[in-house]
Amino acid sequence: MGSGKSSVGARLAARLGFEFIDLDRYIEEKIGLSIAEIFELEGENYFRAIEAEALRDVVVMHQLCHKDLVLALGGGTITIKGVRHLILEDMLCIYLKADISTLKRRLENESEGRPLLKEEGEMERLFQERRKLYESVPYSLCTDGKSLEEVEEELFGLIKKEVSK
Repeated sequence: MGSGKSSVGARLAARLGFEFIDLDRYIEEKIGLSIAEIFELEGENYFRAIEAEALRDVVVMHQLCHKDLVLALGGGTITIKGVRHLILEDMLCIYLKADISTLKRRLENESEGRPLLKEEGEMERLFQERRKLYESVPYSLCTDGKSLEEVEEELFGLIKKEVSK
């Protein structure tokens, strides 16, 4: 949360000529409820099940259509064991890394739409809990102190390098 996945993902997709999907927005459109409402009404386990299904749907749909995609995953998507292989093995996955202080600053006015940030100290707990999974991603890019344009440029270079292999 707060690493810039959605903002830089949309810019990068446009630059590459790829489709862009923010998985959280995809889920909200599919279900007809906000992520916060889903958490409030059904809880995190229900949301993770929907998230796993949505990820599989998006990946399969794009594979069948042979369409390139930039996909912004939710901060907790990688915690879902049943789809982790899709993220780590079937995609070029890049972890947008940021220091906890950077993430807090970026999200300081967004706790309303972020159900997992309602409790004090929850962001630090999630960051520590997920850190090992995030660091298992083959590629990472630190976004601390960088503009969207700088992050986009670095990602573009990384993707072009990997695609040309």
